[in-house]
Amino acid sequence: MEGRWFCDREAETALLVSRMTSGIHVFVLSPRRYGKTSLLKRARGAFRDNGGRCAYANLLLATSEVEVAQAIVQAVVRDLLGPGSRARHSLEEVLRHLRFAPKVNVGPDGSVSIGLDPAVVGDSWLGVITDAIEVLRRAGGHDSAPPASLVLDEFQVVANIGRGGIGGAFKVLADEASGVSIVFSGSHLAVMEQLTKGQGAPLHGMGERLVLDVIDQDEMVPFLQRRAGSAGKRLAATTGRLIYQSAEAVPNYVQQLALAAFEAAGAEATIEDGHVEQGFETIVERQASAYAQAFEDLGSAPVQQRILKALAAKPTSAVYGRAFLEAVGGVNANAVTTALRSLDGRELVSRKARVWDVADPFLRRWLLQGAA
Repeated sequence: MEGRWFCDREAETALLVSRMTSGIHVFVLSPRRYGKTSLLKRARGAFRDNGGRCAYANLLLATSEVEVAQAIVQAVVRDLLGPGSRARHSLEEVLRHLRFAPKVNVGPDGSVSIGLDPAVVGDSWLGVITDAIEVLRRAGGHDSAPPASLVLDEFQVVANIGRGGIGGAFKVLADEASGVSIVFSGSHLAVMEQLTKGQGAPLHGMGERLVLDVIDQDEMVPFLQRRAGSAGKRLAATTGRLIYQSAEAVPNYVQQLALAAFEAAGAEATIEDGHVEQGFETIVERQASAYAQAFEDLGSAPVQQRILKALAAKPTSAVYGRAFLEAVGGVNANAVTTALRSLDGRELVSRKARVWDVADPFLRRWLLQGAA
């Protein structure tokens, strides 16, 4: 959802750039597929266009403290040496400020990959990150250097690293990161809430929270109409609303369905309601093998499979009611709690306004078709 596919979020983008410029830490929270990463990249681009330095690290694949540090060091190196960088530094100048010399690999295209030896870094991983942030802060070469920011995407992974998570270590890090805005962004709301909200949360009160909601229908439908028009097709507002509602307002799903409907229309000049249904079915067919694999992976916990099917048939807030417990095999409330936590962690179910539901509308259709 970038570039011409990026709809709305102007206010969120402006707020985020403002906080990055002012050196304020920010927590960006949203469910997956709400356009979080696109927002981060757009804000980063605007921030850099205004003279700021911004390193972007995606932590999704990090499984240890050292891998987190490695991802951040690499992000800083790429920001300072990559295309569009306003700083003029050699790789040696950047790396000499780190307390441990990393392994460096330069690809044929000039891209730099950084590796840290866990046996060497050991428990000093937080110090390595501190060094990297200081390098980013001082990259301008003087005390009045342009503003700097570090964006940590998929930050929720830190909750599962080490004994009990390493979220608390980042509070110390952020407190010491004078002059650098750290943007902590996560797509698993439950985990991010545990890290940031309420007394006892390791990052409570440390920065400003920016929670992304769905894009309003009155913003999204005209956007879809403009996109259809730019490709030579007409999209009535009623059909645009059908797309929006069928995709349950989730930005990524809305645009996925809109594209599928556009393709279903073929040479026809107007995207009709029937094309929306055709597009929906096409998406389900394309994803069928992935859905089957995800469902099969739950085979060792059949209660999770039964809960998923039950929620596809009827979303409910009464997951501990007698009717639901009997529908999923007569299990007890503790078993349901455990199953829902696992399904939520796999992003197969979600809870909105106290109602549990299948997170993906296309997965729901696949489940219902299989039960028919």
